[in-house]
Amino acid sequence: MKHSSFTSQNRSTFLASAILMCLTLQASPILAGQAQDLLGKAYASYQQQQWAPAMAQLEQAIKIYPRYAEAHHLLSLVYSQQSNSEKAIQHLQKAIEAYPAFAQAHLDLGYAYLQTGRHQDAESAFRQSLELYPAYLESRVALASLYDQTQNSAKAMKAHQAVLELAPNQVESLYGLAFWLVNQGNLKDAQPYVDRLLAESPSHVNGWILAGSIAQQHEQVDKAIQAYQRAVALKTELVEPYFNLGILYQQKGEHAKAAQAFENVTRLDPNNPEAHINLGVVYAASGKVDQAEQEYLTALRLNPSLPDCHFNLGILYEFHRNAPQKALEYYKEYVNLGGQDGRIVKLLERTKS
Repeated sequence: MKHSSFTSQNRSTFLASAILMCLTLQASPILAGQAQDLLGKAYASYQQQQWAPAMAQLEQAIKIYPRYAEAHHLLSLVYSQQSNSEKAIQHLQKAIEAYPAFAQAHLDLGYAYLQTGRHQDAESAFRQSLELYPAYLESRVALASLYDQTQNSAKAMKAHQAVLELAPNQVESLYGLAFWLVNQGNLKDAQPYVDRLLAESPSHVNGWILAGSIAQQHEQVDKAIQAYQRAVALKTELVEPYFNLGILYQQKGEHAKAAQAFENVTRLDPNNPEAHINLGVVYAASGKVDQAEQEYLTALRLNPSLPDCHFNLGILYEFHRNAPQKALEYYKEYVNLGGQDGRIVKLLERTKS
């Protein structure tokens, strides 16, 4: 799941108000005014993505007043635009040192820590932002996203619930909570969140995949197919819904549709051995023996330790190629890999005697 970007444009509203904040300088009114003017000019440069002028103006403002929190904060955003996370962190820390109650700076410091992989520091920064401003929605969203990224399901669920307390229709937290509930096997509780998510955002691709997964686990084949079809209609380059469509069409005996789905998987992910095996099964069921053989052999080239693939090749050579010796070779490997089909085990025992 994606988290909000440290350089996201929703900083604009905050920065506009920041310029109007009272500047308590230990300097003359003239210098204070100059520093504020420079901040205003730097903000205009920032909005126009003119990074060099913005940096020069902010550095001049900070030279006038080294503890100018808003200037340090805006300079950190400029550095983040230039992918200089360490400099961004330094100026955010200076902004917080000058103004410890600067909730936005704590939030942005958390984002900057995330960019450098410092997850614990990011969590502390996000929590500090919320301590200063408990109703700060963006901080709640950021914290939930962090827990998603670090796979901390318990904390993630609690954080997403906290987001929904403030914003009941917040899409990513509806998805996040549903995702973790499904992950825990709690499909009943997940369904209402998925329904709310898709009502709020009908084009949410992952929401449709989640809806398909719930329906598939409930063995609601047609409902699952409809959900996965919505997902691939919205985004055609996704492997998971095509793979699941292939499985579902196989269950319905619709071999042509199953083949098309698995062909899409192998097009998008050529090194997926399971997709090649399943495509081979569909081809075999459709009487396309040569194509089935090629898919099985491709799967084994990708992963020689697939017992089902050895079994399928044994069946193909035994019943479709009239090549019993070749079939036995694959049956032996099938059993060596843990296969326990009773007929195959007895067949191999007879060949030994």
